[in-house]
Amino acid sequence: MKLTFPRIGDSHIYGRLLFRELGVDIIIPAPNSEEGLLRGAAKSPEDICLPFKMMTDNLLSAWEKGADTVVMPATMGPCRLGEYGELLAVVMQKYGCNYRWILLDSLSAIGPKELLRRLSMVVEDSPRSTAGILLALAKTYSLIKSHEKLQADARMQSPYEKEKGTVKSILSVCRKELEKADSLSDAMEAVRRNRHRLLTLERSTKRRPLKLLITGEIYTQIDSFGNHHIEDTLMDLGVSFEKGMSIGWWIRNTVLNPFGGLLAEIKKNPLMPHRIGGYAKETVNDAIRYAKEDFDGIIQLFPVGCMPEIVAKSVLDDLTKEERLPALSIIYDEMGGEAGYATRIEAFVEMLERKRETKDVLSGNRCGVCKH
Repeated sequence: MKLTFPRIGDSHIYGRLLFRELGVDIIIPAPNSEEGLLRGAAKSPEDICLPFKMMTDNLLSAWEKGADTVVMPATMGPCRLGEYGELLAVVMQKYGCNYRWILLDSLSAIGPKELLRRLSMVVEDSPRSTAGILLALAKTYSLIKSHEKLQADARMQSPYEKEKGTVKSILSVCRKELEKADSLSDAMEAVRRNRHRLLTLERSTKRRPLKLLITGEIYTQIDSFGNHHIEDTLMDLGVSFEKGMSIGWWIRNTVLNPFGGLLAEIKKNPLMPHRIGGYAKETVNDAIRYAKEDFDGIIQLFPVGCMPEIVAKSVLDDLTKEERLPALSIIYDEMGGEAGYATRIEAFVEMLERKRETKDVLSGNRCGVCKH
């Protein structure tokens, strides 16, 4: 058995290290690219969303490298991700990729017995004992949490760097070290080392950067190719920002906490009182959080055709008018034009800066004319 899985964000880093620790053969799909996206789009159903097109190319790439089994996260709907496994299987078979499929649905959807059965299929070729497998899983999750904490801190601290680009460099070096690490222990050491570099970085405390909140569909939040490297763009613009979703967030709220969806449902609000699929409710909850905390604006990301986020966007549009919520919705598809996306973000940031400067001047803040 040679396992593979869709390439989403840093999943290839964590997956390689985990299965290496377990002694299971793993095939990593080729990096996401424009060429891969075009191939995936050509072989996918018409009007399907960008994540599906990328996953189609990922699995075609892995099959060409010798993979024969797919481990696929699923959600049991009502978002189309709940049907991705079945639809991807049809597409793969159409093009001669006769994969064996292991769908990892949430515990609340399929129950503990069935989930354990499917997980046992993933590690059936592992020579490790049950205790060894559990230890490897725990170490991988610790690595994910540590790496994502480093990234979260970097997003907030990058505007204060004295030498522009230093924080981005730390993240880039850390990712390269993780991709070359021979074990989970080596990977954890790489994160610790780069975290120390970030914490000891020389900072300028006089700056007062904008603080943004990124929300929206999960794939385009997580995958840098899918969102045209929006995090790099925001760091270059000197903006602090938070991002709601990550691989670790998905594990915590889908695998480790089977009642995560129910807890989100409890957070009632008149704007979206029920779950409608995908993570639209989380997007609206983030907008409400914006109103309560010290954010300057919110950016919603989602692919063309993502119906849950389209509904969430209509709510954000109403909030923009009624609550003066500065919100920018960015919609991605297989068309290129990264400069166009960057221009929209730059204009949004400039608008927020001018708004704050005006507010500072009206309130008598002498620093309102400058950005410090």
